Amino acid sequence: MKYLIGNLKMNFTCFESKQYILDLENAIKEADLKDVKIGAAFSHDAIAWADMFKKRNFMFGAQNIFHKEKGAYTGEISIRSAIELGLDFILIGHSERRQLFNETDELINEKIKKIENTKICPILCIGENLEEFQNNRLEEVLTKQINSALKDITTLSHLIISYEPIYCIGNGIIPKIEHIQRAVDLIRKITNNQFPILYGGSVCDTNIKTLLEVKNLDGFLVGGASLDAKNFVNLAKELEVK
Repeated sequence: MKYLIGNLKMNFTCFESKQYILDLENAIKEADLKDVKIGAAFSHDAIAWADMFKKRNFMFGAQNIFHKEKGAYTGEISIRSAIELGLDFILIGHSERRQLFNETDELINEKIKKIENTKICPILCIGENLEEFQNNRLEEVLTKQINSALKDITTLSHLIISYEPIYCIGNGIIPKIEHIQRAVDLIRKITNNQFPILYGGSVCDTNIKTLLEVKNLDGFLVGGASLDAKNFVNLAKELEVK
């Protein structure tokens, strides 16, 4: 099974998100995919639509969650809401959360612990920045991020890991295939080949065929190329062919 996950970020309003869901469902139905699971991560103002679309044909996710169940945490979203709404997955540790909101490896670990005993799948985002890449620190960075995120996690069986080199997100640049392959192989080694692995970072229709050359890759986490539902599903067709 392959995965194509869209991160819609803060691009749609609540009601624009509803229309996107309708468009996405129709596009998936027309595509008649057999071996690809499509998912979309919605902003917090739109995740309540998951309750309305309970019989959806795609995975419904959130872009973030807080690591406490309830309390005086203004502006945060509880795992209790995610469970209540029947979400399928939650993005954890996206580079924009790490950079813009100062999320640490320790905080990311706390979030995964909060999801661990639920039916929701955490998608852990990891990746090096430009300076770390230039200094050949890939192995050091990924090892630290994975081991820190999964510290004291014992029962989690439904994790997905997305490798996203930070310097490639949203700018149309992708690393050399050899570099992505090295990262995928390294993640499999660190995790003892336990979890599906995605690649994220400027994935689009013009480079997905090249990215499919990476061996043992289970799919992609897509940003801007997921905003048009029909084009997004067209990317999934490329995975189906592969």
